[in-house]
Amino acid sequence: MAEGAGGPAGGGDLEIQRLRRLFRFFAATQCRGRSPVYEALSEGVAGDDELLDLLMSAPGEQRRPSLLFAAVNLLLASNPGSALAGYYPIHGGRRPVDGRLMPAFAAFCAEHRAELDRLLRTRSTQTNEIRRCVALRLGLDYVHRRWPGPVALVEAGASAGLNLLLDRYRYRIGGQKVSPEDAAPVTITCEVRGGIPAEGILGPVPEITRRRGIDQHPVNVADPGARAWLEAFIWPEQVGDLAVLRGAIDLAVSAATVTVAPGDATTDTARLLEELPGNEPIVVFTASLLSYLTPDARSAFAAQLRQAAAHRPVAWVFAEAPGLVSTTDHLIAPDGPLARRNSLYLVGASLRDSDRRDDALLALADPYLRWLALAREKTDDFQWLPTNATASCLVELAEDANSRGVAPKTLHKSADLRSH
Repeated sequence: MAEGAGGPAGGGDLEIQRLRRLFRFFAATQCRGRSPVYEALSEGVAGDDELLDLLMSAPGEQRRPSLLFAAVNLLLASNPGSALAGYYPIHGGRRPVDGRLMPAFAAFCAEHRAELDRLLRTRSTQTNEIRRCVALRLGLDYVHRRWPGPVALVEAGASAGLNLLLDRYRYRIGGQKVSPEDAAPVTITCEVRGGIPAEGILGPVPEITRRRGIDQHPVNVADPGARAWLEAFIWPEQVGDLAVLRGAIDLAVSAATVTVAPGDATTDTARLLEELPGNEPIVVFTASLLSYLTPDARSAFAAQLRQAAAHRPVAWVFAEAPGLVSTTDHLIAPDGPLARRNSLYLVGASLRDSDRRDDALLALADPYLRWLALAREKTDDFQWLPTNATASCLVELAEDANSRGVAPKTLHKSADLRSH
């Protein structure tokens, strides 16, 4: 059913209109320049009420493009001979985007409607972008220079806990190899922007005494079904990323050194930190966690960190959208244009103990850490870094949304920055 051809079968018109805006927003801010397939599909879904109505099966907080595309991708893995799979290089497809892509997608969804309804009703967005280990390593280096010695490591929103194995991967930063001698054959790559030499960007990883994660729905990578769902969030063209994810999963299964406990980061983090034995500093890492939280929940998470820091040194290392960082009262918040550049991420660190505070912005980066630009000072506003097309598009869409009365909270959800 085309846009405006009639009401959808499964929900209210206002929600369908919100989803329509969300898919267009996703196409412009996340897919353009990154995935021709998902850009075309996002625009196509935005104009088709029947496809939008598929997401009405999902809980309200899970109605996002990444969930629909992952559900379809999961089913494509079992149907590699379908017409739609021909457009997905990760499934062996070689066909470029053309006028038959959208009809193939609609036909596949119609054929598998019952399976999609079940997946959308029962599954949640669950990703693990291990390239964000670059941000974690930057933060750990900053922490280690101020608090020398071992640290305990905790990730909030850890998914499968793959980032907790950061010292087991190989790294290629700005074309330079930065790898532990005993690293596994999994290579994380990241470009460097801003004219700063790549040498020395990543310092040695400090001794990590314990590795813990917390997630509302931890992923057990030893379970083939859970592993397949995690792989379903890899985008159609990202053949290399799929190989890296599979290598990291294999490492996690064989290492068996990471524990991810079920829990809510906004209510359970302080308890988890207080239960850790020892007195070494605890580094808490988040990547895109704030994009899943309401303003009140972001404040609650920051309060959990402050509560734990009253008893033991705690450092929050983060890779988060500037506009969301600025809504917490835990950090020295960015202001000016930087605070609105939510298509990019800030990498930073906030160190707290019973009587000291040390905040620093370390880098500005692509949300998936495909590139980063190091900060030139602790409160850098990055005005020296040219605004890319994605950031400009985001600001234009935000201004348009404001003129139509769309709440900022809706925009933060629409950005769907945890799609990976």
